[in-house]
Amino acid sequence: MKRSAALFALLVAAPLAHVDTLNPGLWEFSSQTKGAGMPDMPTISDAQRKQMEAMGIKLPQTKDGGIAATNRICITPEQAKKGVPPSMEKDGEKSDTSDVKTSGKTTAWKMACTGKHKMTGQGSATQQSDERMSGETTMNMQDGPQGGMTMNSKFDAKFISADCKA
Repeated sequence: MKRSAALFALLVAAPLAHVDTLNPGLWEFSSQTKGAGMPDMPTISDAQRKQMEAMGIKLPQTKDGGIAATNRICITPEQAKKGVPPSMEKDGEKSDTSDVKTSGKTTAWKMACTGKHKMTGQGSATQQSDERMSGETTMNMQDGPQGGMTMNSKFDAKFISADCKA
């Protein structure tokens, strides 16, 4: 479960590196992920769920076997000004973006992740305003716990508060 939370953080943080303007403060990312070769989420205990929710992470399984996740991320004024993600390194997993192209309010990129589970993929994000964005990513993992898998994610992000403790 810890690995799933770290992977989710890497995938949702990537779009932050490629937006024109971004309000500093607390952002909430909601995503729907599913894909070929992707195992169903295991049942977790109430204690594990509460621990994850205390960290701002919710990972309920969707009816179609995918994963619906919500995560809150604090963006500092420095990160917002530079357009950099809060962290692209979690639990030994690191992701780098390349081939970034922007057209209007939409930015597309390629991504490569290293660590225990190596992945490659691409994504795009469209910024509706300083307080909303949406997008999608496609990631290919060659050495997943059950072999190779492709994960397709769609996400929406919204600004919650200038105070990250909200």
